[in-house]
Amino acid sequence: MIKFRLSLLALSAALVAPAQALAQGAQKIGPVGNLVLSVVYGLVGIILLMVGYKIFEWVTPFSVNDALSKDQNRAVGIVVGAIFIGVAIIVAAALG
Repeated sequence: MIKFRLSLLALSAALVAPAQALAQGAQKIGPVGNLVLSVVYGLVGIILLMVGYKIFEWVTPFSVNDALSKDQNRAVGIVVGAIFIGVAIIVAAALG
């Protein structure tokens, strides 16, 4: 688990490095570079949403996957949706 966290941290640091260089005024990039940065930020956001879901799954005393798929528990689905929206707002604020 620690190895996964470290590799995720290294991946996110490598993906954010071009944006930090741009923010420091290293060079201007064209439309293709902007598109690449948008894709990178999108991927980082999706990865962070998945990490937030896994943390929620780890914290809850029951299996969220089983509650959603087997039991079709709508209340758990609403809470998971709210967690996704909350994490997305935090990630958007952090990346933007």
